[in-house]
Amino acid sequence: MKKSIGKKPAIIPTPVLIIGTYDKKGKANSMTAAWGGVCSSDPLSISFSVQRTRHTHEALLEKKECTISIPLAAHVKEADYFGVSSGRDRDKFSDTGLTPVRAPSVHAPYVDEFPIVIECKISNVVDVGVHDLFIAEVVDVLIEDTWMSADGKPDLQKAPFFFYNPLDRSYYKTGEFLMEGFSTSNLFK
Repeated sequence: MKKSIGKKPAIIPTPVLIIGTYDKKGKANSMTAAWGGVCSSDPLSISFSVQRTRHTHEALLEKKECTISIPLAAHVKEADYFGVSSGRDRDKFSDTGLTPVRAPSVHAPYVDEFPIVIECKISNVVDVGVHDLFIAEVVDVLIEDTWMSADGKPDLQKAPFFFYNPLDRSYYKTGEFLMEGFSTSNLFK
């Protein structure tokens, strides 16, 4: 039997997205966003929500470009810090020892130590309460070659990513292969 737990953000797992921008002063800044994911395949787009009070929100509206870096489990503390501190009064890169790098295709920084970087241009912003939903068209994806398998795909067993559980405000690691996707078309007929 299922039990009601009330109205909660129960999409689990929730990805950990590190949104990179330059602020008005040109300082590299990143924030953690847990409300996000792929929202269109054509044009390939990712959506993520940012509260209007966040320092990153202003930069996203002004610059209309960003990166999304995907961290490994080894950097869970740094990723959490990016979400609980503000670039208004902290240099999060300096504080964590992580390295900002100017993305090649958009005017935004990414986190060099994180193996996957998605370069994006903001295509739409939707008011959804205390957050704005940013829809960002993917310009390019950069993947650290040491995390690639022989077939040119990210090897998730080599690169243990992690996700956020909004119900208990905790992080958990991924990495176990289960099966190939889109492989069950004849299984249940």
